[in-house]
Amino acid sequence: MKNDQSSLINKIKPGVEKSNNKVFQPLRTWFGKYISRKTFIIIRKTFFDICSLKKLIITIIAMLFLPLIFIFMPTGIDFGLISSHHAATIIGIALLFPAFFWTLGIAYTSIIGTSGSHLIAEEVSSGTMLILVSKPISRIKIFLGKYLAVIFFGMLISFISIFTIGWSGVLIKSGNIDHFISLVPFLTALYLYSVFIVFLFTSITMAFSSIFKKSRTASMIVLILIIFSFLAFMIIRTLTGALYGTFQIYHFDLGYHLGNVFVLFIETLNAIPPSAAWLMFFGQITGVYSLTSTIDPDQGINLGGLDKTNYYLPIFSLLIWILIAALLLFFGIWSLKRREISV
Repeated sequence: MKNDQSSLINKIKPGVEKSNNKVFQPLRTWFGKYISRKTFIIIRKTFFDICSLKKLIITIIAMLFLPLIFIFMPTGIDFGLISSHHAATIIGIALLFPAFFWTLGIAYTSIIGTSGSHLIAEEVSSGTMLILVSKPISRIKIFLGKYLAVIFFGMLISFISIFTIGWSGVLIKSGNIDHFISLVPFLTALYLYSVFIVFLFTSITMAFSSIFKKSRTASMIVLILIIFSFLAFMIIRTLTGALYGTFQIYHFDLGYHLGNVFVLFIETLNAIPPSAAWLMFFGQITGVYSLTSTIDPDQGINLGGLDKTNYYLPIFSLLIWILIAALLLFFGIWSLKRREISV
């Protein structure tokens, strides 16, 4: 009986393998061309170079710093007397600003920017890149290996940070597991947004690392971009008022587009109900919402929400910056291919 089963398996196996080859051959061809075993070695080495245990711990602490301050602020609400949905809404609103502005904003983008800025520039100047390109591996695979290592590092630290602030918020405020389950859509929206951010800023920093000779130059440009995105344009919006829209400054305001994408994920997953409690504040720091309440024209009643400025539809902001990130990725690869590497 055993021999009969083995014989049957051997007869079926070639047919199955042939079918699988037809289905997966295009995928295998692509991976063979751009993602080889040597690329995985580069991914692994680069990942552990930028993700030591010490750096991981310091990074997580830095990303949690501001949210924990907001979590410990008293709310005056007895969480034992409200529904799970209501509790998750209150915790989500408390975490929304520090998560956008700090955890997935200044802290996260700075970490990604400084982690990737030296991966090409510094290795070229130190001569390490010369050793790599002398091996039987293309520059495209070298770039993609380092690029994907930064992506995986960013996805890891964002997941740990988001999960931690969610648990911390629930444990400190209520200690009810049902409240955490109700908070999952909000945490999922944050994580999806973080994936977009790591893709964008890894593309930016790796492109600059391929262009400039010094990693310090690449780091400084990324940090300046971060300052303008989260701080400078917020001040410009406040000072210019209506002129911000008149002169269409929003085209160049990355902070506005990031806020627009953030709101897209929040709305898509229905993570937090729209209320003036957070729309007004978010409108001030991103320009996504106008700062005047919605009024029913027939009855003159304040409907409680805020209208979007709608300079761009949120989905357009997402698609535009995904396209820019993809172009920067290809530009970084092209720059490395054309770059002269010598001792």
